[in-house]
Amino acid sequence: MRSLIRSVKFGLLLVLLMASAVVSAQVTCTASAPSQVSVNQAFRLSFALNAKADKVASVNFNAFNVLGGPNQSYSSSTSIVNGKVSSSTSYTYTYTLQATKEGTFTVPAVTFIVDGKQVKSNPVTIKVVAASTADPDPTGVSRQQSRTQTTQAFDKKDVFVKAYASKTNPYQGEQVIVTHKLYVGSSVNGGFRVEKVDMPTQTGFWSYTLGDPNADAPHTVETINGKKYNVYEVRRTALFPQKSGTLTVSPMKIDFLGRVIYQVRGNDFWDDFWGGGQRSQDYNLNLASNSITLNVKPLPEGSRPDNFSGVVGNFKMDSRLTRSELKTNDAANLIVTIEGTGNLQHIEAPNINFPPDFDVTDPQVTDNISTRGNSVTGSRSFEYILIPRSAGEFTIPPAEFVYFDNASGQYKTLQTDEYQLKVEKGAGDAGVSTTMANKKDVQILDRDIRFIKSVDNGFRPAGNRIFGSLWYWLLLLLPFLLFVLFLLIWRKQLENRSNVVQMKDRRANKVSRKRLKKAGKLLAENKKEEFYVEISRALWGYMSDKFHIPLAQLSMETVEMKLKEKNLSEESISDFIATLNQCEYARFAPGDSTALMKEMYEASLQFITRIEKKN
Repeated sequence: MRSLIRSVKFGLLLVLLMASAVVSAQVTCTASAPSQVSVNQAFRLSFALNAKADKVASVNFNAFNVLGGPNQSYSSSTSIVNGKVSSSTSYTYTYTLQATKEGTFTVPAVTFIVDGKQVKSNPVTIKVVAASTADPDPTGVSRQQSRTQTTQAFDKKDVFVKAYASKTNPYQGEQVIVTHKLYVGSSVNGGFRVEKVDMPTQTGFWSYTLGDPNADAPHTVETINGKKYNVYEVRRTALFPQKSGTLTVSPMKIDFLGRVIYQVRGNDFWDDFWGGGQRSQDYNLNLASNSITLNVKPLPEGSRPDNFSGVVGNFKMDSRLTRSELKTNDAANLIVTIEGTGNLQHIEAPNINFPPDFDVTDPQVTDNISTRGNSVTGSRSFEYILIPRSAGEFTIPPAEFVYFDNASGQYKTLQTDEYQLKVEKGAGDAGVSTTMANKKDVQILDRDIRFIKSVDNGFRPAGNRIFGSLWYWLLLLLPFLLFVLFLLIWRKQLENRSNVVQMKDRRANKVSRKRLKKAGKLLAENKKEEFYVEISRALWGYMSDKFHIPLAQLSMETVEMKLKEKNLSEESISDFIATLNQCEYARFAPGDSTALMKEMYEASLQFITRIEKKN
């Protein structure tokens, strides 16, 4: 009992001495590894420092495969000699490497950052021999001190990508939903990230990307053959086949990095008492989904109406006339709206036989198309401006829209209402006759008109006369010239305001920088979701306004084609796509993403600045 008390007291004394001792020494780094290993043998390369490193600045293990690391361990010791106390601390960073071929290889010095300063290790030379001549104890650690590694089993087949199609035998022009999902098994227990996504080619399709590109990937759990998988929806796409026959969607390719964590348990009492330690190993996988083959059926020929719009889906049509009674030269608006599910952007304005007495403008098209759900839905409206030139009662015939209903396999015709329009003669109309008033005789009286006195009173103009001079005519014409100048300026301003494309081009940089400024504030507040929403809006909005491409036509699949049509350089297109792919990476990146958000912000700002300088 007394010996136990003495041991406790001695331990407390050591703790107090360690807390009070101050040791200042130069930071050193020593690398160690077996001098000889065999081909395909795994071994440890360790770096011992007497101070904690902030990070590993550079490594070069090109001659070996890296199986894991760096794994960090810590140790401290205190000694008392002749009343003098000394202590030492050691931080060890260990990599697990594997030799791949015979020869003598040198691992160059590895650089660590300690308190902002670079510390380099010594180079290590390792001889790789055939397996039969390998050192029986290549790690240099005795059997009594070796560790037993319990590794969680990992199978590359535990991670895969799969593509699904809502139907494989659609009609030409019918909407098909293709979903790509990432399956991750339970063995990837240390997190993962998707580093790169190569979208599949979709030749012969009109496509839309569905869902919110700024939202986190939808996550579900599925059981396949008795095994549970975490399932992440990578991309959901609406495809509209543009021709009949066999069409193929190529595989989606993903660069996947997953981490597997396993336990390391010691063979002595103290290691078991402290529970051993954890180690991790990263796996880089190049994944590819299955391809999808669609057997596209042609639309029926025999029952096809002559005025078929070429659109497939499910629609309804409505119309509205703003005024049923008006006067000549006044205007009324006829609005025809077609809504439903299908490729709405392929719907053209209906052909309406308006009365010949009407002036009718080309319809203004308004799209309200949504791709945020599970399919492409929305509406497309056509607004006509009607101006009657003569009075009377007129009939506006119904508009017709013919589409193919894929659910019933039949052509369907939609009609709007027929409208009656009553037009009265307006004031000042050229067709309105007026009756002149009766003329009265003009009576001339003696004193109605007095004669002007013609006697010269001797008055003369002082100085030069302005009447009839050049200045007289200039001043006389000046109001007219100013009025003409005002009309020209006013007309130019109206043209500029009516030119939506030019207005968007002018405000593209201003609007994008305003959004980036807001994104900078969200970055400072570390609001991840709102930050990526503003970054995405800034990039997509800038490309839409700057290059006059409707947002509905811009997607990850069409952006390269659309920007090439606008003669944008390959470098700028690659930078834009790379920035968007980085957004995809951010959706899957686990943990703290502050550094990634800063990188995303800088990349977006530099991209917009470079485009503005070039233009």
